[in-house]
Amino acid sequence: MELPEIQKRIEALPAAQQRELLEWLHARKPKPVQPVRERKSPSLRNAVWWSIFALAAFFFVDAAIFRSGWYFNYVEPNSTTGQLEMHMFWVRHTLPAKVPEMAVVGDSRIAEGFAARMAASAVANKLMFWNLGVAGSSARTWYYLLRDTDPTRRRFVAISFALDRYSDQDGEDVSNRMSDLNYAIGRLRLSDCLDFPQSFNDPKLRRGVLTGCLFKAVTLRRDIQDLLSHPAARFRDAKNWRNDGHGYIDGYGGFPQTLTGLTVDFDKGIVTNYPAGLTDARRDSVNAFAGRSTTPQTGALTAYRKLWLGRILDLYKDSPTKLIFLELPGGPLPPPRRTVPARFITSVLNHPRVTVLPGDTFRDLERPEVYADGLHLNQAGRPIFSERLAQKMAEIAGGK
Repeated sequence: MELPEIQKRIEALPAAQQRELLEWLHARKPKPVQPVRERKSPSLRNAVWWSIFALAAFFFVDAAIFRSGWYFNYVEPNSTTGQLEMHMFWVRHTLPAKVPEMAVVGDSRIAEGFAARMAASAVANKLMFWNLGVAGSSARTWYYLLRDTDPTRRRFVAISFALDRYSDQDGEDVSNRMSDLNYAIGRLRLSDCLDFPQSFNDPKLRRGVLTGCLFKAVTLRRDIQDLLSHPAARFRDAKNWRNDGHGYIDGYGGFPQTLTGLTVDFDKGIVTNYPAGLTDARRDSVNAFAGRSTTPQTGALTAYRKLWLGRILDLYKDSPTKLIFLELPGGPLPPPRRTVPARFITSVLNHPRVTVLPGDTFRDLERPEVYADGLHLNQAGRPIFSERLAQKMAEIAGGK
């Protein structure tokens, strides 16, 4: 319909209908469009400043919670972080004994194989012993444990360090053991956050370790999530372990299981006879013990030991504390002797306060009836190892 015809028809409408039509058209009149103001995109400079501000805020909140030391009183006791923190807590919150104190440092083979009470009894309680064995730990974590546990370097008259072997034969690349960050996170200071990452040989790991050292919440995120999920249980368990955990460890008797009947073909790297009743975990441990190493020899273990055991020696360079190195028994059967020289041990033989126990000191324990799995002494081997080590340490420190 053309516009003139539409106009005629509207004019022919009664006046009331024309007014209604006018009102209807007015109500549907489009509103004027407001001009859109152009938004200025944030400048690169502002974006950089906001990023710096956010990082700084996160850092200060992180520092207030984690660098004050408060959080580590409530870390999961059975975690990698918790194990190290609890050992340090017990020593630092126990008054010095009336008799000289000694410490034995190592990994799970010391945690399982050394009994402090048995050791003290073996020297007529003229010495007190601390079991500082932390499962899965290494020389890098021992350094931070001792640095903060014994700040005066006078607490112990002697400290023993348990090495799995004197030979510097390479195996696992311990320099890139990422778990060391979790063990040491409670001990790392800001001043450590350049040096500690540099001790990892893998550049990718260094970046992750640097971030985890600067922002401890990143390293502890799983522990934080667990605490927030069950805060009451965590606070209860942590308090209980702080108060009574050392007593639990001192009263622990060891694994009751044995490996009697175990036979191994070391040439083929296989187990030829398993004892009955092995769990999957114990079987895996035995298989790992029997397996042959194919790691190329690069000198990595020598360099690692010189760095971290060397730093421990430097910690005690002005201390009267005597430092003792021992070679752990090699396993439930005598393993093939390693041909790579003990380069690190040789380098410290003339150190004035270092004693190296003969490599065969505990070799007679390489028999299946005193082992629970491929790594750990059982409740039959535990007293033999503990009492003999106590007597050796007492002789060296002049306590017997």
